[in-house]
Amino acid sequence: MSSAEYHYPVIGRKGTGGIFDRLPIETLQKDHPYQFALFILAFSAIQQRPDAPQVVEEPAATFMEIASIHGKPYIEWAGDRNKDISADYSATDKKDTNPVPSRFGGYCNHGAVVFPTWHRPYVLLIEVLLFYSNPLETSLNNSALDIEAKNPSENGVWVNAAKELRFPYWDWADVDVPKNGLPPVLYEPKVEIMTAGGTKQTVDNPLSFFSYVGGVPSDFSDESDDSGQVAYFSKWKRTYRYAYSSPDPEESHIDLLQKTFKAGAKDLRSRVAHLFTFNDDEDSAIAWDDFSNHTAESKRDIDFINRGSLEGVHDTVHTLLGGNGQMSYPDYAGFDPIFFLHHSNVDRLLALWEWCYTEYWMGSGYEHDGESYPWTQARGTYAQVYNEQLLPDGPLQPFRTGQGDYWTSSQARFLHEEAYPKYYSFPEFQGIKVDQAATSADERAAARKRVQAYYDFDPQAKAKQVVSQAWKQLPVPKKEDPAVPSNHTVIPHYRTFVVHVKLLEHAYNRSYSFQLHHKGNAHSSPQLVGTVTVFARPDHSPCKACAVRREAGSVVRGMIPIPPELVESIMKSNGGGQSRTTFNQTLAHIKGEFVGRLVDATGSELAGAEGGLGVPQEDKDRPVYLCDWQHHDGVFNGGWLATHGDSM
Repeated sequence: MSSAEYHYPVIGRKGTGGIFDRLPIETLQKDHPYQFALFILAFSAIQQRPDAPQVVEEPAATFMEIASIHGKPYIEWAGDRNKDISADYSATDKKDTNPVPSRFGGYCNHGAVVFPTWHRPYVLLIEVLLFYSNPLETSLNNSALDIEAKNPSENGVWVNAAKELRFPYWDWADVDVPKNGLPPVLYEPKVEIMTAGGTKQTVDNPLSFFSYVGGVPSDFSDESDDSGQVAYFSKWKRTYRYAYSSPDPEESHIDLLQKTFKAGAKDLRSRVAHLFTFNDDEDSAIAWDDFSNHTAESKRDIDFINRGSLEGVHDTVHTLLGGNGQMSYPDYAGFDPIFFLHHSNVDRLLALWEWCYTEYWMGSGYEHDGESYPWTQARGTYAQVYNEQLLPDGPLQPFRTGQGDYWTSSQARFLHEEAYPKYYSFPEFQGIKVDQAATSADERAAARKRVQAYYDFDPQAKAKQVVSQAWKQLPVPKKEDPAVPSNHTVIPHYRTFVVHVKLLEHAYNRSYSFQLHHKGNAHSSPQLVGTVTVFARPDHSPCKACAVRREAGSVVRGMIPIPPELVESIMKSNGGGQSRTTFNQTLAHIKGEFVGRLVDATGSELAGAEGGLGVPQEDKDRPVYLCDWQHHDGVFNGGWLATHGDSM
């Protein structure tokens, strides 16, 4: 129990003269050298790096404390000391440690409708602490004045940079990522920054890794598998991405990181596009549930319509970045500096989505067959008990407002002028400025269309590019079909195909992924089509029966869009130029050319299966309206072959 109450408020960059944009990290580095320099210096300071220009004395403001909020160590955050700890997690309380699976001891919310809203004040916290923590305020404001006093030619430059600076993001689904992967600023150990007088200086790069201050926390534990791969979390003194299986690796395996991320980037782009294919006539609470999290509590087994979720795409990015390093494990992910640039982009996507879909919201729960059901946090958190009800005005611990109350999801919602103040925005994107609310439903619909196309989902254009006769055998609804809205037309002879994926959270008691591969044919090389990831912490509850743990966890849902170019190649390679090819034959051909693999965070195969699924489309300047969803049985009906001891 804390001896005294102490609350560090998460207030945003209040008092800096306005709302300014969070910028892409590449733009910040290239076009805003003064802001970039201040960002690097401030981030180095809260990480307590030896070469940092300032020392952070506020305990809640250190990176060690901020990172520990997300997962381990399972302790109270220094910025939210409370006398009442009756609901808090305890590593010595059997009610928390003995259930199967055991209660989660970090603060973060995953697999629940508050996933996006909880992470918004979390990123806002580090934005606040970077620029307001004593004596960092001196670093960013008074030091800017000192620099300008000694360098009159830079008058106003440093002070304005300090006021306008917001935490940057990295758009991992941007158009150049499949070719270029991560920008060097995210992994190179050194970085060049601007200094006083217009000169430049090379300093340690706080974005590349973080070294634990005060030693490795005592509850960090190694994670291993039957193949001998070990993530030495109890011994690694810093964070790694794709670490070598050694207690003391020299560095991250950046070449493998880049290769893996580039291979998965096209799928990320497509999945982001599909987040903006929700229609205008959906149930508000269920649409929010589908979008917000990978569990989709409102779904039933027979529900196969799936546009993917923000959390689901987020999960895959975690493992693509981490390999066997900290980013692939929820307990340790917050310690990798790239975590916050990743989540700043997740927050950006949330801002775009809620601008486009202002009516869709979690509410107090959902309805099914006339019955009302609450939203819950099934696994619990440090401050939430098992199956605690989640409400729009419920607390997002441990984040406090300036008034001392906990942030709520209702307050976290929206960035426009009528929303609870946050003092940041994002650059204009495809005609959307998220701090300015849309004026009409038509404006929001047109913006969705542009976002879809930017991330390479444009059925109208794709339909003109496919030529195989087999497309003409695909059943599409007629214009007068009740499933087709009156203000839409039907794209003839064209359907979108996706694979709907359902995975058990604790099948392997750690993070793992389903990968859909195409075998290759005469018209297309073998390739990774897409990935759905289970971003899960290992459960160490005293359970001997692995099967019990597997069945006790939730089901993680996701989807993998099949590129129309790939469908076209499959049709061509199977006589698709002939008009007599039936739809069922086309489905069989598509399924037959896929291979499924279950892999762990290192990429090691756990199980494999030899094997499609289908879904639909629509119109011209408006966004597509997905309707006439059809289930075409499983892709891998022949079963899975265990290729790893953990699959037995």
